[in-house]
Amino acid sequence: MPKFSVLKQARGLEQPFRPVEIADLDGKYHAFMVRYSGDYITHSHTADEFIYILEGSIEMEIDSKMVEVRQGESMLVPAGSMHRPRCKNMALALVFEKKGLQKQMDGD
Repeated sequence: MPKFSVLKQARGLEQPFRPVEIADLDGKYHAFMVRYSGDYITHSHTADEFIYILEGSIEMEIDSKMVEVRQGESMLVPAGSMHRPRCKNMALALVFEKKGLQKQMDGD
Protein backbone atom coordinates (compact mmCIF):
# COMPACT_ATOMS: atom_id res chain seq x y z
CA MET A 1 0.00 0.00 0.00
CA PRO A 2 1.43 3.38 -0.91
CA LYS A 3 1.87 6.03 1.74
CA PHE A 4 -0.62 8.88 2.04
CA SER A 5 -1.14 12.07 3.98
CA VAL A 6 -3.80 11.70 6.69
CA LEU A 7 -4.26 15.48 6.96
CA LYS A 8 -4.55 15.83 3.19
CA GLN A 9 -7.31 13.21 3.16
CA ALA A 10 -9.02 15.06 6.01
CA ARG A 11 -9.40 18.27 3.99
CA GLY A 12 -12.57 16.97 2.36
CA LEU A 13 -13.99 15.70 5.64
CA GLU A 14 -16.42 18.39 6.74
CA GLN A 15 -19.48 16.63 8.14
CA PRO A 16 -19.17 15.81 11.86
CA PHE A 17 -19.60 12.30 13.24
CA ARG A 18 -19.31 10.66 9.80
CA PRO A 19 -16.19 8.47 10.04
CA VAL A 20 -14.10 7.73 6.95
CA GLU A 21 -12.03 4.55 7.08
CA ILE A 22 -8.40 5.05 6.05
CA ALA A 23 -6.86 1.65 6.87
CA ASP A 24 -7.84 -1.95 7.53
CA LEU A 25 -5.69 -3.78 10.10
CA ASP A 26 -5.67 -7.58 9.79
CA GLY A 27 -9.34 -7.58 8.78
CA LYS A 28 -10.37 -7.23 12.43
CA TYR A 29 -9.53 -3.61 13.23
CA HIS A 30 -9.59 -0.36 11.35
CA ALA A 31 -8.38 3.21 11.54
CA PHE A 32 -10.63 6.06 10.56
CA MET A 33 -10.81 9.83 10.68
CA VAL A 34 -13.76 11.65 12.13
CA ARG A 35 -14.68 15.29 12.61
CA TYR A 36 -16.24 16.32 15.89
CA SER A 37 -18.57 19.29 16.28
CA GLY A 38 -21.29 19.61 18.90
CA ASP A 39 -22.42 16.82 21.21
CA TYR A 40 -22.68 13.15 20.28
CA ILE A 41 -24.91 10.61 22.00
CA THR A 42 -23.83 8.78 25.16
CA HIS A 43 -22.84 5.23 24.20
CA SER A 44 -20.48 2.34 24.93
CA HIS A 45 -18.72 -0.36 22.91
CA THR A 46 -17.87 -4.01 23.50
CA ALA A 47 -14.19 -3.33 22.71
CA ASP A 48 -11.62 -0.60 23.44
CA GLU A 49 -11.48 2.55 21.30
CA PHE A 50 -8.30 4.63 20.83
CA ILE A 51 -8.68 8.31 19.87
CA TYR A 52 -5.83 10.62 18.77
CA ILE A 53 -6.69 14.31 18.24
CA LEU A 54 -5.08 15.69 15.07
CA GLU A 55 -6.67 19.16 15.16
CA GLY A 56 -8.63 21.08 17.78
CA SER A 57 -9.82 19.54 21.03
CA ILE A 58 -12.75 17.58 22.40
CA GLU A 59 -14.23 16.99 25.80
CA MET A 60 -14.95 13.34 26.51
CA GLU A 61 -17.62 12.69 29.08
CA ILE A 62 -16.67 9.23 30.31
CA ASP A 63 -18.21 7.39 33.25
CA SER A 64 -19.67 10.69 34.58
CA LYS A 65 -16.30 12.55 34.38
CA MET A 66 -15.21 15.18 31.84
CA VAL A 67 -11.76 14.83 30.24
CA GLU A 68 -10.37 17.37 27.77
CA VAL A 69 -8.31 15.85 24.94
CA ARG A 70 -6.30 18.43 22.97
CA GLN A 71 -4.44 18.41 19.68
CA GLY A 72 -1.56 15.95 19.89
CA GLU A 73 -3.11 14.06 22.82
CA SER A 74 -4.81 10.68 22.85
CA MET A 75 -7.23 8.72 24.96
CA LEU A 76 -8.10 5.07 25.36
CA VAL A 77 -11.81 4.50 25.99
CA PRO A 78 -12.07 1.10 27.71
CA ALA A 79 -14.67 -1.41 26.56
CA GLY A 80 -17.98 -0.96 28.35
CA SER A 81 -17.32 2.64 29.40
CA MET A 82 -20.25 4.98 28.84
CA HIS A 83 -18.83 7.93 26.92
CA ARG A 84 -19.91 10.98 24.96
CA PRO A 85 -17.63 13.19 22.86
CA ARG A 86 -18.39 16.91 22.92
CA CYS A 87 -16.80 19.64 20.86
CA LYS A 88 -17.50 23.37 21.05
CA ASN A 89 -15.90 24.15 17.68
CA MET A 90 -14.46 21.63 15.23
CA ALA A 91 -11.91 18.88 15.85
CA LEU A 92 -10.37 16.09 13.81
CA ALA A 93 -9.40 12.70 15.23
CA LEU A 94 -7.75 9.51 14.12
CA VAL A 95 -9.54 6.57 15.74
CA PHE A 96 -8.53 2.91 16.03
CA GLU A 97 -11.08 0.31 17.00
CA LYS A 98 -12.36 -3.19 16.35
CA LYS A 99 -14.46 -3.43 13.19
CA GLY A 100 -18.21 -3.53 13.74
CA LEU A 101 -18.38 -1.09 16.64
CA GLN A 102 -19.87 1.61 14.38
CA LYS A 103 -22.60 -0.83 13.34
CA GLN A 104 -23.45 -1.29 17.01
CA MET A 105 -24.02 2.47 17.10
CA ASP A 106 -26.26 2.41 14.02
CA GLY A 107 -28.35 -0.43 15.43
CA ASP A 108 -27.42 -2.86 12.63
